[in-house]
Amino acid sequence: MAMRLLHFGFAVRDVEATTTAWRELFGIDWEPVARHALPDPDQGADHVSLVTHGRTGDGVEIEMVQTVSGRTVDAQVFGDREGVSHVAFQVDDLATERARMIAAGVEVVDEGSAPRADWVFLRDPRLGGALVQLVQLRRP
Repeated sequence: MAMRLLHFGFAVRDVEATTTAWRELFGIDWEPVARHALPDPDQGADHVSLVTHGRTGDGVEIEMVQTVSGRTVDAQVFGDREGVSHVAFQVDDLATERARMIAAGVEVVDEGSAPRADWVFLRDPRLGGALVQLVQLRRP
């Protein structure tokens, strides 16, 4: 079963400086940076990140994520390291794919919802050190 690539995600320390470099060096245009605050029931405070998306000339989407505060999935797994953090795949049925991954022994690291999508982050030693994000986009 093949999934559709959605984007490559990078954990960065400074989303503005990083996207400027990618624009100047590789010609990538970026969406406006959005601030996301998601509840963290374990910590009692939101985890906050700055996020933007850009596309290469051939349409590959890249996501840049800067942790502002709290336990974002990047901060939980990678600490303050910058670099590729995840590969995201778009799925039609997140619940089914989540259950399939658990049955295959893959660890669920984090999951959440936003107005545009629901997602789950997965980790497994067989995946070469990157997280995998499964995303079910909401239909308008």
